[in-house]
Amino acid sequence: MSLSSVLLYAARHSTKLTALPTAVKCLPHRAALSSVTALNTSPDRNIVDLSQQSIVLPGPERIRVTSYINETCYKPSQFYSEVSTVYDAFKRGQKLSNDGNFLGARTGPNRSYEWMTYSQVGEKARLFGSGLLAHGNQPGSCVGIFSQNRPEWTISDLACVHYSLISVPLYNSLGWESCRYIVNKTLMSTLIVDNVDKATSIIDHADAMPSLRVVVVMDLDDEGTSDIRQRYASQSIELCSFEEVVRHGAQNPSDVILPSPNDINTICFTSGTTGLPKGVPLSHKNHIANHAAIFCTYQDHELTDPNDVHLSLLPCPHVYERGNIYNIMITGVQIGYFSGDMLKLVEDAQELRPTVFTAVPRLYNRLFDRIRTSVDNGSAIKKAVFNYALNQKMKDLEQGTLSRDTIWDKLVFKKIQDILGGRIRQLYTGGAPISGEVITFLRCAFGCMFVQAYGQTETTSCISHTLPCDMTNGHIGPPGAGMEVKLVDVPELDYYAADNKGEICVKGENVFDGYLDNPELTAEAIDDDGWMHSGDIGEWTETGTLKLIDRKKHIFKMAQGVYIAPEKIENTLVRNPLIQQVFVYGDSTKANLVGIVVPDPESFPAFAAKAGVKGSFSEICQNEKAKDALLAWLQEYGRRKGLLGFEEMKDIRLHDEPFTEQNGLLTPSLKNKRPDIAKAFGDEIRDMYTTLE
Repeated sequence: MSLSSVLLYAARHSTKLTALPTAVKCLPHRAALSSVTALNTSPDRNIVDLSQQSIVLPGPERIRVTSYINETCYKPSQFYSEVSTVYDAFKRGQKLSNDGNFLGARTGPNRSYEWMTYSQVGEKARLFGSGLLAHGNQPGSCVGIFSQNRPEWTISDLACVHYSLISVPLYNSLGWESCRYIVNKTLMSTLIVDNVDKATSIIDHADAMPSLRVVVVMDLDDEGTSDIRQRYASQSIELCSFEEVVRHGAQNPSDVILPSPNDINTICFTSGTTGLPKGVPLSHKNHIANHAAIFCTYQDHELTDPNDVHLSLLPCPHVYERGNIYNIMITGVQIGYFSGDMLKLVEDAQELRPTVFTAVPRLYNRLFDRIRTSVDNGSAIKKAVFNYALNQKMKDLEQGTLSRDTIWDKLVFKKIQDILGGRIRQLYTGGAPISGEVITFLRCAFGCMFVQAYGQTETTSCISHTLPCDMTNGHIGPPGAGMEVKLVDVPELDYYAADNKGEICVKGENVFDGYLDNPELTAEAIDDDGWMHSGDIGEWTETGTLKLIDRKKHIFKMAQGVYIAPEKIENTLVRNPLIQQVFVYGDSTKANLVGIVVPDPESFPAFAAKAGVKGSFSEICQNEKAKDALLAWLQEYGRRKGLLGFEEMKDIRLHDEPFTEQNGLLTPSLKNKRPDIAKAFGDEIRDMYTTLE
């Protein structure tokens, strides 16, 4: 079919092929809170004026709350009256699912998803929890979980919930110094891991963890494990398989010991970017309030079909994914875990066919870049059709309409939708800023809501989130329901609350009470009036939404007296398709910034070839001419994106291996671990400053 024929056919069929269930109309200003079911919303339900999404409370502090306010949602501690703990959330999901599928993973030779029902998960959690008690744990004891995402992770967590134990997640990227610190800090006696390699590493460090008495391995059988069992026995530590603990629980059954809302559910240790991790105790009340903060403004998007599926991709130890799992669980739908290999993520998604997908901006950016590169490298006709289709979908967005049943979806966007299985209805992101261009593209391509959330471990995830019907970009939405947010002056960075700019401070039922056994850090985070200081710099927009503009925590002062926020520069530059990652460094005794850049292995070789440099990716990264060409391009790109002269890197070094959790250069939320990267590339940094002098 020719281009003219395609456009003519599309023009004649440009209306929606079907109005339901995938077309969603959101009024531009006075809008019901999204989805098809919102069309049947009762007339007395409060609705959000998208031109005024938050309101200012009386008083000099300029405190803002969501404008979606009624008796349920102004200061909610729980959204459902029958749900006040995570245990209640599980039981509600079990009832709603009619004992449908709950947890799934790819197993067996054909690598299809195999499922456990809610009742099967509940029974296994009860038996495993009984087994934990049989191995000496008591209500209030800390139980460690050191594993990749998989059903046993959630079963272990729910076992703790069933018996008022405290789950303590550990991250792969923590390193053994931090792991030892966490075990000792919590007096942990039981640690659950996923594989024998971790169990071997633990016994290598057992002398430094005197409280440890039991290690449970999810993947442990009798073959080839006699040596490690002997090593554990010699240290007076019991080594058990996951199923052995389940059997011990069956032999020594205990009645469930239900938690109260104020009981600690978990202690999340933030890996942070400096020093030892900080323990953040979060209660059941915190988690349920976090759910309420989101669902008050998302209730018309609540998943009600047991066939809905969430793809669990983000790390389970991270409070964001834990919140996702709890919020999915409370609705009685399914959770399928990715296989653990990011290279197989697309394969996982196409096998699972999720309806809900949550990821960090970095993944969405890569998806966007790959699609745009593919389009730009295609024929002129295909590129013209694609861009025309995208423009038509963008016009729909401007009218507040989301759909995946237009002719453009059939002709152009179906292949993109099929990348993630073809059934996506909800996309979420958090953890870092994401460009409006990417958000708009994904809304058009997938024809579904795209929600950006902002929060921290200390707030059990949610501080604010965009509303499903708001098609504008460049902000992170109004405060979550029940959250109070204010901005306070940061004079050293020239931000003042009177100008609607300042450090974001938060109050709410989902905010933690303080760091574990650390009153000094608690006093830094929570002031005398109970406000938690986030360390992020925000700005209120004209529509009452919050916009992240800077960071207070990671700033440094250069020799000429200017303050630098490196994350702001990195978030700007990483949108360049030639680079995969960037680390900006500044020495306070110097006047210039330098950086470490991981180029994109697909696009950078072609760029280097235009500069006359060819070879393997590693060889190109070591080439001075290629480096200089990329530096010049990044400087020009930064100027076009609004970076100032003193925010420009004056020298860089290229690195052909990405920063990862595994090599200790990224946090679990995929942020740069600044001291670790600076240490790892210390020689290169010194060399750059020597060259600049």
